[in-house]
Formats: sequence, C-alpha cells, structure tokens
Amino acid sequence: MRSLCVRVRKGEGEYIRKKLLEDGLLDQSLYLDRDQDFLFLPVLSAPEGLAVEERDLREREREERDYKALARVPDELRPLLPTAFDTLGDIAIIRLPDELLPHANEVGEALLAAFPRLRSAFLDHGVMGEFRTLDLEVIAGEDVSGTVHTEYGLRFKVDPRKAYFNPRLSSERRRIASLVKEGETVVDMFSGVGPFAVMIAKLSRPRAVYAIDLNPGAVQLMRENVELNKVHGVVPLEGDARQWVFDLPCADRVIMNLPHSAIDFFADALTRLKLGGVMHLYHICERSDFPGVLEDLERMACGMGVRIEVLRSEELKTYSPSASVFSADLLLVGWT
Repeated sequence: MRSLCVRVRKGEGEYIRKKLLEDGLLDQSLYLDRDQDFLFLPVLSAPEGLAVEERDLREREREERDYKALARVPDELRPLLPTAFDTLGDIAIIRLPDELLPHANEVGEALLAAFPRLRSAFLDHGVMGEFRTLDLEVIAGEDVSGTVHTEYGLRFKVDPRKAYFNPRLSSERRRIASLVKEGETVVDMFSGVGPFAVMIAKLSRPRAVYAIDLNPGAVQLMRENVELNKVHGVVPLEGDARQWVFDLPCADRVIMNLPHSAIDFFADALTRLKLGGVMHLYHICERSDFPGVLEDLERMACGMGVRIEVLRSEELKTYSPSASVFSADLLLVGWT
C-alpha cells in the first residue's frame, strides 16, 4: 500500500516512532520499511520538521495493529484509551484515566494480545518515595517488573519498582555519548541504573565516568549493567551527589538528569566543572517558562563569578498539557 513515510536514521527510529505515536500521527495499520541507513515510518500526515516521502508498505493484520481494537471496554470509553504507553524490555506500562480504571484488566489483556512479545502489562499509579520509583499494578501477565531493556545494542537490567528508568531518552543518551571526547572526565550526578554512563563508556573513550545515585537498588542494577555490557571506566557510587562531587576530580562534563530538582544542584555542579566544560541539565517546567529558567541560570552563574553560555536547548517530551521536559547544554566559558 502506498503511504507517506517519515525517513529517520536507524539510531533515532525508536525515539521518533514513540513521538509520532504520542502525537497520533503514526499509521499503525502498516509495517515500517528500512534500507541500510534509514527507517521509513508510516504516518497519517506529514509532521513538522521531519523528512517525508512516499513508499509502498505492507499492511498489518488487525490484531498486530492496535490494542484499542482488541480492548473490551464500553464503546463510549474507547476514545479515552491512551495512544501512547511505555515498553521496557518485555513489559508494558500504561496510565489510564479514572473512567477506564474499572476496565484495567481488559486493557492489559488487549496489550498482550496486540504485542505478543510482551510478558506483562502494568498500570502506572505514579511515582512514590524518595527514590521516585513507580507504583505498579499488574493488569495482565506475570507480576514481575524486572526485565532487560535494549537500546542502541546495549542491554540494561531495569526494574521500575526499584529504580527510575525513562526509555524515551534513548536518543538523548546517544547524543550525549557522541559529544564525549577521548580522555574526558564525566560526572553523572543522578545515574539511576547507568544508561548514560554505560552508553558513554561503550561508545566513547572517556578517562572515567563517575556515576552517582542515592538509591542502593539503582546502584546495584548499574553495577550489573556495567558487567552485562562489558564496559570499562564506569565508577558506580552510592550516595548524595551533592557530597560526592566534592570528593571527585573536576569534570569536563556533568550530566544532571533529575528534571524535578536538578536546578537545586546547579551551583554545586558548576563549582566542580572545569573551564570549557559542559553541563547537561534536564528540567521540567511550563513551556512558556523555560527561556526564563535559562536566564536565571546565567544570572546565578554570574553571581558565582563565572559566565556560562547556552550551547543548545530542546524540548524533549511532553510532561503535562502545559509542561514539558527540557534539556540544556551549558558551557562554562570563563570568569566574569
């Protein structure tokens, strides 16, 4: 069947596919196509800012296409079924509006039927506790949340009940790894199970990646992921990043992937960044507020006697109807 397709490089395919799915633009009735370098994702209309072309694609069987068609829920509730959900390895994690909660089991069974590779489906009741782990309820399959998640050829042991992990940041992790130069000292202040650290160690040649996390469960999984991927130079550290950074060498690059509160650690991280070093900071805020957040960071740096430059900033993903997760690459230019 002839279809309009988005053309993306293979390394970015999963991130773009999920974004198209979230935006309701992915045509799930057709299989994607590929060649040596690119994936061709079928879309219902042309998304802004992405290259498109027409190609002949194979049609999917109905049961492989859309779990919504298989979910046994009242017709009046069907429009409320989420378009997007997360997959980690062989488990699915989905959020449901209140109206669909009585039908959670039916939704879970539909997910497993539509995607045979899935072992379990979980209902996400939100984050809880100091370590921001997920409160998960099994709604189909086995009540086992530990799994192995793959991205860019790397394998990560994850368990969202024990440690936070965001599969939607795979292309961002790949981007950061591609920026790391040989011999750099990298500090990953909120490393979780180690996806940034492991990818950097695998794809670049840093002197060391100091990977810190307060959560003992996350650090244990990180150690296992270092072994699983046979990488060298990652140093897992358990404890408070604000204290650890002052015991470590000054860094060429600091990663601050804790969007809810990374800004609270900004001054400590900046103190331990070399001149000419780069900070990768992630932040959740209202979309209209982000330019002001960057200006505040520049003013804060000036108050510390240094000047920073925003090399790059990007809206990574939607967090709520009016807020998003943003990334900012901040260069420490010099003294004021």
